[in-house]
Amino acid sequence: MFLQLLEDGQLTRWQESLGLVETRKSDLVLKDHPDALIVHHRLISPMTYCVEWCPSMLKDSALSITELLLDLADHDLTLQDAYPWNIAFDGTNPIYLDLTSIAPANNQTIWQAYDQFRAFFLRPLALAYSGNGRVARALLQDNIGGVTLEEFYGASSASYKWLHPGLTVEYALNNYLKRRENIRRSLTKKNNAATRFKVNSQIRHRFFMKLDKTVRRFKVPPVSDIWKSYYDEIPAEVDTKAKVDAISQILKKLSPQTVLDLGCNTGLFSILAAQQGAKTVSVDMSESCIEQLYGYARKHSLAVTPVVSNLACPTPPYGFMGKQFPGLLDRVKSDTVLCLAVMHHLHITARQSFGRIADLVSSVTQKNLIFEFVGLDDDNIALLPLAREIGYSLDTVVTALSRHFSDIEVQPSDRPTRKLLLCRK
Repeated sequence: MFLQLLEDGQLTRWQESLGLVETRKSDLVLKDHPDALIVHHRLISPMTYCVEWCPSMLKDSALSITELLLDLADHDLTLQDAYPWNIAFDGTNPIYLDLTSIAPANNQTIWQAYDQFRAFFLRPLALAYSGNGRVARALLQDNIGGVTLEEFYGASSASYKWLHPGLTVEYALNNYLKRRENIRRSLTKKNNAATRFKVNSQIRHRFFMKLDKTVRRFKVPPVSDIWKSYYDEIPAEVDTKAKVDAISQILKKLSPQTVLDLGCNTGLFSILAAQQGAKTVSVDMSESCIEQLYGYARKHSLAVTPVVSNLACPTPPYGFMGKQFPGLLDRVKSDTVLCLAVMHHLHITARQSFGRIADLVSSVTQKNLIFEFVGLDDDNIALLPLAREIGYSLDTVVTALSRHFSDIEVQPSDRPTRKLLLCRK
């Protein structure tokens, strides 16, 4: 089947119009299986996972599946599963990776993976677009079951349940049947018998069309926080342009192929790096900031891959044996790393020593680091919870970074209390 799809150009059409990963036939031959088809996929890097996506990224991933399903239905094909780990973001474009999930449709069921789609997309989206994106991402750590009905019901607000009475009915019925396994088995048998009719492509197409509309109905999430308006609240006397110009000049001089922006906020410097041609990964713990950056980067076709993650507790490795999906820091190593206006949050709020902060930034830096020093007399320090005595200087920070970087150049930033440190390995 796959060889036929390759040879008649159908895979190429799906690659061009529906985001299927670019695939070509390999000349390699397996000794024990000479007739086996071996293919090459285009490498998508870095990988990000659904536990790091903002709501709109999860929504666009869901739409990439429904759109592919609609076209597959016209060819009597379908997808065997509905896992978000089958999707990688190439910048802001979702790419479907699992070629072998494409299979002939079962004419006795509309879509065997519908329950998975609910667990990994519809329920998390409903939570995220109700302002519970953090809860949705946490529940998606279960890469086997996704968000269960019980978890979804428990995490949903009273107002959501009031507006969606079907959820309460489904939850109550599910609990009732759990306590009466004999009734559940009887209903399952009757349901299987009742659905033994041929499902044609028209029925399947209508179902996927309704599913696609369901996903599209999710609107921009209402969540916002203080960080989304960070740049709007910078005092007028601060020369923001000077900092932007300085970073721009440094990036032009370094000309990195890849950039990692740690604590990117709404992505001012990520956008700058991408506009200069760098493939950029942008990390911030603020969902609303990443949501805004994703929307802008997608609208302007920028090579920016946004990630929701806390630098003080970045996404760990997880999945089978805790190794199936590598941790964030192992996936985002870049030529040049930006760590701007983040130092004081890591040291004061997250209570990490400068030695540990230096270890963190070094672990993801392959060549150059642009690190912003924030002095104790900076106005923003007073806004942080000072639960302990804090004492450091520029020399403290330079000494810690010098353990990993052989050359450190100090430059002015946008205010006297801050300095830009250009660190080279």
